[in-house]
Amino acid sequence: MAVADSYVDYLKAFELAETGSKPAAFQLLAESLRLQPHNLAASRLAFRLLTEQRANTALRLQGHTGVMTSASYSPDGTRILTTSTDHTARVWDSRTGLQLAPSLDHDDEVVSGTFSRDGQRIATGTDGGKIAIWDASTGKRLVSSMELLGSAWSVSFSPDGKIIAAASEAGKVRTWDAATGKPLFPLIEYHESAYSVSFSTDGRLLLIATGDDYADLRDSRTGKRTLRLPRRNSIFSAQFSPDDKRVVTACADSTAEIWDAHSGAPTAVIMNHGFGVGSAEFNSDASLIVTASRDHTARIWNANNGKLMVSPLQHPAVVGRASFSPDSRLVATIAGDKAVRLWDTLSGDQIQLPVVTPDGSPNFSFSPDGSSLLIAGGSSGWVLDLPPNDEAPSWLANLLDFASTSNNFDQARKPDLVRMEAVRVQLNSSKTNDPWTLFGKWYFADITQRPISPWSHVTLESYVNLLIAKGDRSSLEYAKALSRPFPSWLAKVNSSLVKLPPEQPYSSRSVTK
Repeated sequence: MAVADSYVDYLKAFELAETGSKPAAFQLLAESLRLQPHNLAASRLAFRLLTEQRANTALRLQGHTGVMTSASYSPDGTRILTTSTDHTARVWDSRTGLQLAPSLDHDDEVVSGTFSRDGQRIATGTDGGKIAIWDASTGKRLVSSMELLGSAWSVSFSPDGKIIAAASEAGKVRTWDAATGKPLFPLIEYHESAYSVSFSTDGRLLLIATGDDYADLRDSRTGKRTLRLPRRNSIFSAQFSPDDKRVVTACADSTAEIWDAHSGAPTAVIMNHGFGVGSAEFNSDASLIVTASRDHTARIWNANNGKLMVSPLQHPAVVGRASFSPDSRLVATIAGDKAVRLWDTLSGDQIQLPVVTPDGSPNFSFSPDGSSLLIAGGSSGWVLDLPPNDEAPSWLANLLDFASTSNNFDQARKPDLVRMEAVRVQLNSSKTNDPWTLFGKWYFADITQRPISPWSHVTLESYVNLLIAKGDRSSLEYAKALSRPFPSWLAKVNSSLVKLPPEQPYSSRSVTK
């Protein structure tokens, strides 16, 4: 009974948090965790709400003047790559949010980008079909002679970094020698769009999702077809399993299907939706698949038998993409309401409020270690710390009670300062470094010494100084918003702002070709 009551309290808390009644949500989450400390949905939501209450900020990526079209981490997680309609791609420090190299300037909107597996190079594709390779550290253009008709929706390095492949909305696919930019075989042409191209883990095969009603497997060096995986409508996505033994496809005919990657035979695992399926992805050990559909749901399936693992993840709009976190404990989704949502894989519960982005279609990427979620929307990106997967400590319920009293409109409820001081002393004297203890220490730290978010190592003051040193208008405006409680910081920011020249409209911006 306690488990059921705990879950009901969590559901009520989520609803209240969505409507802005966060003090009441904190109270219900405290009750939920006292009834069931292992209610991960409740503890994860508590983490997100407490983080927002304590630090109304996050690591931001600011500098693009157009809409971001993609965002991803480097393989080691230390850098972030973004592409934009402002004709640039940019590389950022994932710990500070500062741009590392000069902007990678193009003569057209940049629609795709990726790091090589060793993180040393970057490939980008433009709306005009031009592919370029760059030094990821210096921003120097290394190869720029590669062209593909149509918008280059997908670019990919082979695992050894020797080949670059690209696919376009005009139905063209090609590979090049990544060192010289010379084509490896004649252009592959489809009647409809080529939605994506990727390599097998050994680099020998290309997998192409096409609008010609099939997924195509080809030799990556010769372009010769090895297999064709047919359906009755457009294949929007195709992905190898981590061991290359299977392929999962997402189709406009309302299905996702698993195939034997060596024989091309269907495995009889078909996953059905009510409308077209836009993406289908394996988790890290290929035991699960998550699909995203126009029927307003994402669904989590057993990859061996095609059975649903939890109830469909309901959204208020078309779901464009769904992906697992590296440890498979979470699923992130993008829907047509411009919101990114985060779900528990085992229960199907939503564990944080939707993150609504301002413009364009949002993008997301989990960090390789699974500690954060990168979200890009409009011209900005930001990094959200992800909650611990461990059972909530007993003090978390007390902290939620305390947080619920931080409401200027309800003077009847007074904070229990004695209990909170005991919790603070307990945490600060603890020698353990488990995630919840680290979070608790962060929560009680002085604002001038506290990192900007629980898993960050950059203090708020250091972050403001980094933004001031960067010196562009968007960085200084963000620094100003963060500095309002601190007159001396605010004076430094305003001093830098008044030295800036007047803003120029984007149309007058010169672009390096």
